[in-house]
Amino acid sequence: MNDPSRTKPGLVEKISVLEQRIKELEQMESARKRAEEALRENEEKYRTLVEKANEGIIIAQDGVFVFANRRMSDLLGVPAGDLEGKPFIDFVWPEDRELVIANYRKRIAGETVCDAYDFRIIGAGGRATWVFLSAAAIQWKGKPATFNLMTDITDRKRAETLLRKSEEQYRTLVENANDIVFKTDDTGHFTFVNPATLRITGYEEKEIIGKHYPTLIRPDMRDEAMKFFGRQFVKRIQNTYSEYSILTKAGNELWFGQNTQLVVENGHVIGFQAVARDITDRKRIEKELRDSEERYRELSIIDDLSQLFNSRHFYRELQMEIDRVNRYGQPLTLLLLDLDNFKVFNDAYGHVEGDQVLLRLGQVVKRCLRQTDSAYRYGGEEFTILLPMTTSEDGAVTAERIRTEFKKENFSPVPGEQVHVTVSIGLAQYKPQEDMKAFVHRVDQLMYQGKKNGKDTVCSGS
Repeated sequence: MNDPSRTKPGLVEKISVLEQRIKELEQMESARKRAEEALRENEEKYRTLVEKANEGIIIAQDGVFVFANRRMSDLLGVPAGDLEGKPFIDFVWPEDRELVIANYRKRIAGETVCDAYDFRIIGAGGRATWVFLSAAAIQWKGKPATFNLMTDITDRKRAETLLRKSEEQYRTLVENANDIVFKTDDTGHFTFVNPATLRITGYEEKEIIGKHYPTLIRPDMRDEAMKFFGRQFVKRIQNTYSEYSILTKAGNELWFGQNTQLVVENGHVIGFQAVARDITDRKRIEKELRDSEERYRELSIIDDLSQLFNSRHFYRELQMEIDRVNRYGQPLTLLLLDLDNFKVFNDAYGHVEGDQVLLRLGQVVKRCLRQTDSAYRYGGEEFTILLPMTTSEDGAVTAERIRTEFKKENFSPVPGEQVHVTVSIGLAQYKPQEDMKAFVHRVDQLMYQGKKNGKDTVCSGS
């Protein structure tokens, strides 16, 4: 047997090196297996991610499918296996193929192209499906290819289309509206007006944009308008309705009924938008109606002959004055007038001339009264006068003035002849808490007392 100790020294070293190399190879093999395992795991993860992705993913070489994930298969309505080897362009909506081909050719030619854009594909059921494409150049199995990520944006496109149509319809409505439509900034300066605004106000667009809205309002109403819209701004009142008189460029006055809305962005009020309608005719009709009602009211309380208030209105006003006296303690004096020998005058000259006496007495009474006083035809040839905040002493002065002024009137229907008519007057001051009818009766008795004393006189009570 050979003695190992007698082995050549070089052989031992070679064996050691060989053993070391074997060990390294084993380690390398182990590492390769780990790498392959890791690669396999990564590929599985990648495939899982790709297959479960919400976006369609395809890989194409020379414009032909070499890979498509499940989502892409669903979008196209074609099994993934059936897509491989088919030209991608066959699945692009016909009207959009030119766009896709142009981008593909530029990419092949090395030109700069947009790597992300949207177009339509022929989706499941032959429907047009909008997709957003993101493309990138890659290597696939050692050859150049494109990696394409497609996101279904059909709902977004539909919403954009609806929004665009809505905006177009809104713009059409605004541009063709008979009503005024405008916007202002948060300080009330015009930023937009529709054609109706220009047509109605007479301004050109360049004249009105930037103009302060309140300057269009009638001067006496501007402060009120500024406070109104200022309150809407400060209190964040979303919608308001107001009516103001507007002055056109030509200086004509128009009434606008206006709905005003706050424009809010990011929690801040940035302006106002409003729709206003010309309500000038309505305002005119309302005024005519008020005037008519006022005339009717006057007719209902005015006596035709004397043009003084009638007895029905007298009792309403007397009650109001009595209530005021009882509340505040102010004096109130009542006068009751009666024409002397009026029947004799009517028998001698006729009722037409008698009516003139009633009218002239009304005129004399009006001339002798203050603005706060009021006179009434009580009935027949009797008249009453209310003197608020007047004592019986001051009332007697007014009564005497009426008596003397009326006595100067000439009622002769014959030229050169003098015919005078006199009046007897009773007056008294209201006593606190006195019954209204008792008060009128007391003054009436004083008037009759004056007639007993010879007529053409003023009889005053306490």
